[in-house]
Amino acid sequence: MKQSIRLDYGKTGLTVRLDGADVIEPLEQPAAENPAALIGKKLYKPDFGPSLAHLAAGKRTAAVAHTDITRATPNRLILPAVLGELRALGFEKENIVLVNMTGSHRPQTPAELADMLGGETASAYRCVQHNAFDNSTMSCAGELDGYPLYVNKAYLQADLKICTGFIEPHFFAGFSGGPKAVLPGLCDIGSIMRNHNAARIADDRATWAVTRGNPVWENIRDGCALAAPDFLLNVALNTHGEVSAVFAGSWEEAHRKGCEFVREHAMRKTDKLYDMVITSNSGYPLDMNLYQCVKAMSCAAQIVRDGGIIVVAGECSDGLPKGSPYEKILKTARTPEELFDLIVSGKETLPEQWQAQIQARIQKRARVFVYAGCLSDDEIKQALLEPCRDIEALVREYGGSVAVLPKGPQTVPCCVS
Repeated sequence: MKQSIRLDYGKTGLTVRLDGADVIEPLEQPAAENPAALIGKKLYKPDFGPSLAHLAAGKRTAAVAHTDITRATPNRLILPAVLGELRALGFEKENIVLVNMTGSHRPQTPAELADMLGGETASAYRCVQHNAFDNSTMSCAGELDGYPLYVNKAYLQADLKICTGFIEPHFFAGFSGGPKAVLPGLCDIGSIMRNHNAARIADDRATWAVTRGNPVWENIRDGCALAAPDFLLNVALNTHGEVSAVFAGSWEEAHRKGCEFVREHAMRKTDKLYDMVITSNSGYPLDMNLYQCVKAMSCAAQIVRDGGIIVVAGECSDGLPKGSPYEKILKTARTPEELFDLIVSGKETLPEQWQAQIQARIQKRARVFVYAGCLSDDEIKQALLEPCRDIEALVREYGGSVAVLPKGPQTVPCCVS
């Protein structure tokens, strides 16, 4: 008997009806009873280190760094709590700056900022969008691996530095949140590319939920230490996007505690590899573009057999994005194998090559189909992927054992057989 399975896709979801598929989801986490109150409590009594009030004593300016549109962080919930506390502590609005941690991503439009932050917040405070490609907007925070690390001036020069965000497993940095606020969130493109170079990405330890020994994560940690936030506030989210836990205080300790919590709920064991794995990319905003959907490919690759099939369902309302470095890199090769060889043999790191490297590595052992309502078949093929317009028909055509990850990378499966 067929079962209806709802995939997180865009803003509306996508339902597929399949027979005999194994559905793998993260452990359900109850929502915090009053998340705003919990955040306020953590500002006053954090998990580690002094309170925000203690850190703010004698300081005049504050920077509050927040994640960009590609992350599902509930900024509309977090920022009013943080900003309200700063105002109560005597900080004037004109002395508080909001910094959008874009990393190497595009800046947000005014409408997107208003949607992310709330119109009242976006209009009441100075909002700076980080630009990793413009060193004139950054200052040197120190030396990382023999190179200068440049960090956003608006953040770096503030008397009080606060970083917000949410923690989820990350496909090569171990986990999001924590030190990723600084590197890649607020630093220069050179530092980002050195962190994301082909050798680090190729390391077996540069993978989901691994921090110890992960060369990508350890470099991120060392970079963050050069421009560390005075106070970190990260949240964990359940499968409904609700805050389930809050971690706050000293950045290393608070993030470590959050990673332990998220690892326990997100990692799911299976006893076999599958002929086909169908996955979402966790819906909007995480499936806004194909670049972000590589995370879903990587997640599914953990449990697909060699020669198997991965199907990624991501709306891609923002395209690849069009004109992005990722799109340009994909056009340099005719096959995934050629793309992989070009990247790993290259003498220099190119912007966004890391996503293409991981995509091509996965394609060396599995076919990857993409179901994307906002991409044409030609656009998908130009990305060296295979288009899919009917997931159920694809399952009927190829058959075999099927696993479904409805929540995408919110679930990190692993085979223990």
